[in-house]
Amino acid sequence: MKDDVLADLVRDATVLIEADRKVVKSVVESQLADFPKYLTEFRDIKLRVLRNLGEYGVIDGIDNQAKEILLRAQRKFPSDHILEQLSEEREDESFFYTLSDDEIADLGSDLLYSWISHYEYVRDIFKVNSLILKTTIPRELTTYVREARNCFAFQQHNAVVSMCRTILEAAAKDLCEKQGFFVAHGENIISINPKVFNQLISAVCKGALKRRAVKIYYSDGCPVVHGDRSINANEALRVLRETLDVVQELYSLHEARAKVRSDERGNKSA
Repeated sequence: MKDDVLADLVRDATVLIEADRKVVKSVVESQLADFPKYLTEFRDIKLRVLRNLGEYGVIDGIDNQAKEILLRAQRKFPSDHILEQLSEEREDESFFYTLSDDEIADLGSDLLYSWISHYEYVRDIFKVNSLILKTTIPRELTTYVREARNCFAFQQHNAVVSMCRTILEAAAKDLCEKQGFFVAHGENIISINPKVFNQLISAVCKGALKRRAVKIYYSDGCPVVHGDRSINANEALRVLRETLDVVQELYSLHEARAKVRSDERGNKSA
């Protein structure tokens, strides 16, 4: 963060703290004529501070005084509680913390379109294939796939890889459950720890497919998940595509095995 931007942010946060004091003082000393003006001033500066803070997920390398001021600005003030109480008492929706269309457009422009546009989102979401399966999969796995695709479209590349590990775990666990490997009876039941990915994936596939899954989970995923490295867009896209291809093949393999078993049962009954 540039020094001048940081200085502006700290100054606004300092003004916010003082604006809250004015609101509190007007209530304590019954200066009700000035109360609406002070509350409006607090609301306006609070939105500006939150907007500027929202641009930065991390603010580092600052002195202790600036740190304490910015931390205070993120916590609730007495004025916040007053605004919340007044909002509950009013029947209309037009009040201090209800943003107007113009304010939402301005904030969206500052916080969202400053780093991504609808064009970039559509372009990137089209780069990622969807899963096409005959087998029904758990709702959670569907959610994980959607979140991973959205993470890529929103340029959250490290999160993509983390979600890919979750997708592989969920898929392997689902396939183990479908094949009865978690059932505590039968001679052919494999003893599996559902928290150990290597055991899960070994139970549902072998050979090249297993090696691909293991590479994604450990070689690609572990360094990112454990904070040893970060990745760029091309790497994230490669890992996500490969993950969805592996999951597609895992379920196709399961479908083929299920068909063989069904045919065998049909032949026996005949």
